[in-house]
Amino acid sequence: MSNIENKCCKGKGKLFSIIAVVGVLAVSAIFLTANNEAAIGGKGDKADKAAAAAPAAATEAEQPSIKLGNPTVASVNGEEIKRSDVFNFISTLPEQVRQMPIQNLFPLALEQVINNKVVGSKAVDAKLEADPEVSQLVEQAKGQIIRNVFVERQVTEGISQKKLLKAYEELLTTVADIQETHARHILLDSEEKARDVINKLDGGAKFEDLAKEISTGPSKENGGDLGYFAKNEMVPEFADAAFAIDPGKYGKDPVKTQFGWHVIKVEDRRKRPEPKFEDVKVQLEQQLRQQILTDLIGKWQKEAKIQKFDINGEPVKAN
Repeated sequence: MSNIENKCCKGKGKLFSIIAVVGVLAVSAIFLTANNEAAIGGKGDKADKAAAAAPAAATEAEQPSIKLGNPTVASVNGEEIKRSDVFNFISTLPEQVRQMPIQNLFPLALEQVINNKVVGSKAVDAKLEADPEVSQLVEQAKGQIIRNVFVERQVTEGISQKKLLKAYEELLTTVADIQETHARHILLDSEEKARDVINKLDGGAKFEDLAKEISTGPSKENGGDLGYFAKNEMVPEFADAAFAIDPGKYGKDPVKTQFGWHVIKVEDRRKRPEPKFEDVKVQLEQQLRQQILTDLIGKWQKEAKIQKFDINGEPVKAN
């Protein structure tokens, strides 16, 4: 799919290794499946979504219905695995993976839950609870959990609506005066066809109707509508032409890019609207949390008595 149709036209290591080793095969398979789907589907802009709408709807229709209840979906050495056990495991996976169709994700997750049961059973039989290595790793994990909970609570205490609003006001002062154009286009494979379209427009034909009828890009379903975009979000040839056309007009000459020949109509031009607080609140909170954590670590280091030595055990002068 062209850039034009893409809307813009353009110790602990050992511990974690042991914890992760059981799940690596199944989770890797899940990620590979998700990544393959992403590669086929593109970046998911409006044009791509329009192109994918029909097959997506068909896929949803083919999905088996999930009956009520909590049936047994497997058993390991007589121990039942309920459907809820698999769903609980799925809830721990990254969001990108959880968005996979359930008929694809469920068998992979079930296999992993089975593997966990098999390995867990073997581990219990080994009676390693009192093993020194296990005890050491448990203590390391416990220490990490305690640190994480402590830091999370300290950072959360520093978050407030007042601070978020202040960060939002600071963000607005940095928003540049960006001009946007709202345009439609008809994508064709030859200059001759593009000029024929312009002749039809001169004769009174409606741009949206022609786009739906003969444009070769997914945006044809929306009458060639590409929405609003900034100049630097387009390939140069298309951008220069679109920003040179007055709103309400269409270009009298077709524009050639590496994707074909374009007939362009400009609907509107505006200054990019400032982001709404609710739209950026999550991002602002993440940035604020990071800043609070950095400040806390710096403060705690100053309060602590820290002495550093080099690789040979020689004292290191503080900066």
